[in-house]
Amino acid sequence: MTAPQLITNATNNITGMFTIFQYVQEVTDNWFIITILFAILIIMFVVFRGASYSNSKPFAASCFFTMVLSILFRVLGFISNKWMYIFITITALSAVWLHLENSQN
Repeated sequence: MTAPQLITNATNNITGMFTIFQYVQEVTDNWFIITILFAILIIMFVVFRGASYSNSKPFAASCFFTMVLSILFRVLGFISNKWMYIFITITALSAVWLHLENSQN
């Protein structure tokens, strides 16, 4: 009896977590990790926001963590350079917002 074939031809042998992510990325047309990164950004912002009265500090912290994850996923080949640069830009803008809010106080 032969093994069942998967939907795509590129990842037919799933042996671990890396190939599972490759398969999911392939099936979702490379949108899975990007969606996960934005979900992590929103969830971390909400969690950090509960302990603070301002929005800039939790947003900057969640953007920084998401940027580090996007660099990791870029090194692993799951996202393109464009998305990594978008997360770096969002982090830079959050740092500017944090600086402007702290300079007013």
